Amino acid sequence: MLQAHTLKKVKLMGLTNMNKNRPILITGKTGTGKSTKALTFVKEPLIFYANEIEVKDIFAIDIDSGIIIEDVHYKPRKDDILYVIRNYKGQVVLTSINEKSVPKEIKSLCQIKRAGSKKYLSESIKELAPRSEEPFTFERDTYSLVMEYLKQTDRDLVCKLLIYNKPSDTQILTWLAENMHPNKLIFVDGVVKRRWSQRYFYEMLAYAHQGKTFGRVNMPKRGTYSKIPYLARKLGIKNSDTRILKQLLKDDEFKKHTMKRLNNTDCRILGLEKPRKRRNAPIKLEIKNLNDYFNGE
Repeated sequence: MLQAHTLKKVKLMGLTNMNKNRPILITGKTGTGKSTKALTFVKEPLIFYANEIEVKDIFAIDIDSGIIIEDVHYKPRKDDILYVIRNYKGQVVLTSINEKSVPKEIKSLCQIKRAGSKKYLSESIKELAPRSEEPFTFERDTYSLVMEYLKQTDRDLVCKLLIYNKPSDTQILTWLAENMHPNKLIFVDGVVKRRWSQRYFYEMLAYAHQGKTFGRVNMPKRGTYSKIPYLARKLGIKNSDTRILKQLLKDDEFKKHTMKRLNNTDCRILGLEKPRKRRNAPIKLEIKNLNDYFNGE
């Protein structure tokens, strides 16, 4: 009993002496002050870039200094970064423009913080050039590209966005079909797509709509698929042939085998009904009165 208590005490002491400096991952767009915020967590740090980091002797770095690893979203050297995180006992701070591009092995070890929405870089540029305009980027994801297509009246700009981003023809038409009348897309889809050059397809698509669409963007719905081929494969039918399954279901013995193999939901899909199990009758408790104990006296 005494030995067990001593071992437990030693384990607790070991846990209390462990390093509590969990790595910090700061995410935010370009110019939102990620590097500035990272400097608040460390003093006189060593700064590395994720795609160039190479630390030979991690134990030679002072614990109080700290380490900053910039741009983990761009081609990070995952093994070297994990080596630093697992072996360095000081504070490690990482920066990235988004959380999605950070490898899962690194992200799971970090405490995530947001840089904020304030654009320090654009403010510093405005101090030097007050009449400067905000930078414009052509990069768009699918949702933003569909929004621009539906609402933007400058169709020349929409054409440039489509040519720059080069969305998949099937994907962009599927998104637009949920938000536009299909007659506007018939010519582009049936005549131009994959018969003419890709650039001509984007140009024709850009000018097929005038913009000025108000309201929410409807995202495409996933198609529903029949579950019968899966059930046929589950019953051991070769190539999941549904025609053979329908013929076999006419046999009573195969019906019994199917009802034993599948649950109630799957049987209903095939038009079969399992016999319901009879529940035992509920037990009724007889409640006696005081008169029953007097034996009629």
